Amino acid sequence: MYYTKPHQDNNVINVSRSPLPSTTKVATYNSKASTKLDTSVCLASDRYDPVWHHRPLLVSGLVNTGNSCFLNSVLQSLSSLPKLQTYLNSIDMLPTTMELPVTRSLLKTLKLLTVPSNGIFRPIELVSAMSSNRRVINREQQDAQELFQLISSELDNENQMTKKKQGFRDLLSLSTKRNTIENPFTGLLANRLSCIQCGYTEAIRHFSFNNVQLTLPNSDITTLDDCLKQLTTMEYLNDVTCRKCSLIDTVQKLSTEIETLQSSDNKFEKLNCLEKIKKDIEHRLDVGRIAEESHDDSKLKGFLSKVSRNSSKQAMFAKPPKVLCLHMARSAYLPTGEVYKNTCQIQFPQLLDLAPYCTNGTLNTGPLSPISSNDTTTRSNVRYKLMSSIVHFGSHNFGHFIAYKRRLVPTECGCHDCIGNVTSLKHHESEWYKISDERVDTCTVDEVLSANPYMLLYELIEDDVSDNSLLPTPSVVPNYQPEQTLEESESEESEGSVTTSLPSTPPPSPFVLPLQLSSCSSSSFQPLTTPKRRRDSTNNNAWNKTPVAIY
Repeated sequence: MYYTKPHQDNNVINVSRSPLPSTTKVATYNSKASTKLDTSVCLASDRYDPVWHHRPLLVSGLVNTGNSCFLNSVLQSLSSLPKLQTYLNSIDMLPTTMELPVTRSLLKTLKLLTVPSNGIFRPIELVSAMSSNRRVINREQQDAQELFQLISSELDNENQMTKKKQGFRDLLSLSTKRNTIENPFTGLLANRLSCIQCGYTEAIRHFSFNNVQLTLPNSDITTLDDCLKQLTTMEYLNDVTCRKCSLIDTVQKLSTEIETLQSSDNKFEKLNCLEKIKKDIEHRLDVGRIAEESHDDSKLKGFLSKVSRNSSKQAMFAKPPKVLCLHMARSAYLPTGEVYKNTCQIQFPQLLDLAPYCTNGTLNTGPLSPISSNDTTTRSNVRYKLMSSIVHFGSHNFGHFIAYKRRLVPTECGCHDCIGNVTSLKHHESEWYKISDERVDTCTVDEVLSANPYMLLYELIEDDVSDNSLLPTPSVVPNYQPEQTLEESESEESEGSVTTSLPSTPPPSPFVLPLQLSSCSSSSFQPLTTPKRRRDSTNNNAWNKTPVAIY
């Protein structure tokens, strides 16, 4: 059952079951204020609700201000992550004169979404902070994954800014302790490209990422493990330029040219130049300095070859992030070029073992061998616990986002009114919430696992104790049915007509297109958007009612 109640925060809206007066106002956030935002929020769960005559049973919902379900679902999902709140708290407590508007407004918003409450509010402080950082959230920003990427990028930017001395106070600071706090979403990927013919492998490169894009097959059902296997499997490519083969071919061309010049009496200067270049290339091949760019390369315009060979490519997780964000790329294409939503049902576990897809400390350079062996006797545990899920209802061009999140339990509150020094949170083992904008309800874990996710958020388990309370995904999804369209479903609403504008943010993952298999339907990511509000349902269930507009 959905509860609402008055709240002490000035951004929280007093809600009753009777129509609201037209004069109801919402507090605004002054993005130009010079004072930093106060992020103190009491998370104590023993507060008594005088309106409902009991302690709050749920958490706050978020007002849909018009096409904002993508924003609300992302914020609700982020609020289920203790490691994220710990990170934001650490940045907030740094001795800096900077305002850090996105970090602090996000921290306060997540705290408000964690504290037990029966109310709703608008996240106007975060939206204003994003606007003040020249990354405006508007009605054209309609995809949950885009917003997640935008927020993560802004957190990184503000973290980097705290590492610089900004003002006179910072310059005079006696503190020499460096900020080594890392974004919990950031991980590293090891990427290897090898020539099958000569065996040459360039340096194994490492790329950072903050979320991983998984491609779904053209089938009715798949598993998360199958998607991760496809992501990290060995791929064979044609017509890839090999640096070593190119240098070997260049030496052969130079040898032929030198033999021709030796028979000529007036080409001594050119002959000496080519012999010197050939000797330099042979030396680089002998000592293994193949990838090194030489100052003589500019003289090889007519000789330097570009030889294409069959190559192998593979990527694996080198440094798993503390919070793993998985994005299901559901954009697919018909032969006519029309884009549609891939509704493939994906089975996913509460407890995810990422170790088979991670490097084990030993990196192989052989073109036909994996980067790291999948030896269960030597690999360490890399286990993740499911914390939240974002689900999209509708087609590729319109629909509605909702969130499932695990309940967080405060073990210590560090607000002004409590005696704790820091805020400490732990996850609940079995209690989950289903949240659609203002509507909040409890749900079972079976309902979470049977939903068809658009995004999944897992948190790293940093101990070696196995969690037997979490069972793996069953072989068949509980009560699985193919996803309904909005015309068939009477359980979710869609939102107003808008267009989609992609923000200029870093790619979600450095390993999207090169590792896709031919059997996969999505060759590039396009956001899921939301045009045309659907008619109200006649069903009396609270999940089917159109949200009340509050102005």
